[in-house]
Amino acid sequence: MRRCILVMLAVAAGCAKVDPPGAYTSAHASSRTSVPAEAPALQPACAEAPVSGAWPRAASGTDGIARVASRGLEQSFAPGRSSALRFLGAHLFDLLDKVASEGGTEAERRRLVCVALEACAATGAPVVRIWGSLKHTGAADEVARAAEALELVLDENARRQRPLRFVVALLNHQPGYGSPRPERSLDDQDPSSGWAARQIYLEDGWRSRGRGLLAERIEAFAARRIVQSSPYVLTWELVNELDTFRVVGPELSGAQAGRLRDAFLVPAAALLARSFPQPVAFGEIRAAAGPPYVAFARELVGRLSPDARQRLVWTSHVYAPLGGDSARATAKLDLDLAFAAESGLPFVVGEIGQHVPGTGARFCADGPRHDLDSLFREVLGPRTSIDRAIFWGEGHCRLDVGRGLVAIGAGGDSADLGPNETEARSAVAGLRRTPRFRTEP
Repeated sequence: MRRCILVMLAVAAGCAKVDPPGAYTSAHASSRTSVPAEAPALQPACAEAPVSGAWPRAASGTDGIARVASRGLEQSFAPGRSSALRFLGAHLFDLLDKVASEGGTEAERRRLVCVALEACAATGAPVVRIWGSLKHTGAADEVARAAEALELVLDENARRQRPLRFVVALLNHQPGYGSPRPERSLDDQDPSSGWAARQIYLEDGWRSRGRGLLAERIEAFAARRIVQSSPYVLTWELVNELDTFRVVGPELSGAQAGRLRDAFLVPAAALLARSFPQPVAFGEIRAAAGPPYVAFARELVGRLSPDARQRLVWTSHVYAPLGGDSARATAKLDLDLAFAAESGLPFVVGEIGQHVPGTGARFCADGPRHDLDSLFREVLGPRTSIDRAIFWGEGHCRLDVGRGLVAIGAGGDSADLGPNETEARSAVAGLRRTPRFRTEP
């Protein structure tokens, strides 16, 4: 939402015995995918504590790659046996940047990754969402460094007995992370950098080379076998909170909307689906909640390549204000839920959080308390089909990585929980233990 560094995702859906019209079941993986043979198990760089409900390793080979099936997501944890995936995940959005900028030697980078993943696992989160870039980009060398960092993260994660699954957002529209001027959104980037939103979305800028943009990033990540065929990438996401208000207008219609669809979203999704065997998502498309948005979504999905359509996950973000009007905050969520159901698509809430009105930016500091019981009751309570979501706000502020303390996943806005908000953190952990958000392998 409107914050300093972020964004989000939640999935909903039941598993119908017969697929409704428009529902697709994706192949396990394309024949282009080369999955590495089983190697002797290596130990993670830190101790792994047992956590009730944590997911086991994926099945070997292409069978272990997550897939879309019957309007849901599923994965095989053992040969011939698939499990529907339900989860309330967490965010470590800046993990790659921390690995690249504060990691040190390879052993120290692995230790940092292991400690961060263990901190998430300890909360009961089986899924984490990260940004697929470093904080500051704008050149090809950043893409290479980000790909190296992601490869190390996935390799270290695969050493765990209970690996986490990742949602990787490749481009961030919002201010705070992942552009030549990270303090600005893509709407306000210098056009000379090639990173202005209009250039990326309407003028084929996403295909540019040497600037760290989307096509170049997808191809660089796909060239790394550990990344391309990882069973622990749950979904690839094009854009974190693609804000259409300034580049197209509040009503997502007309020639500019058509250009956004046909010059960017459709071909970029096709490239993503050709490059990876895992599920794909656009990320939340931010626009006014109304009929033009729904019409745009229908036309968008209708124009996708079969490869992208059969592996598409629809996502939405929702932030409700503490003590405010939750109905207004959930208007677009309800449109997205209805559209996913109509289209036979899996649904994920990429970000769910609670803003505290009147609270300024704060980084790893306590302030007014959040009331997450009310958030979950008002947003999730009546929307029983939502059983896949990712919570925003559990920043880890003082992780001991062996040679100092590191903060990871702390965004600095009012949705962030304070370090000492034990009651709020317990509410999130408690919800993760409920059958609604728990996967039983």
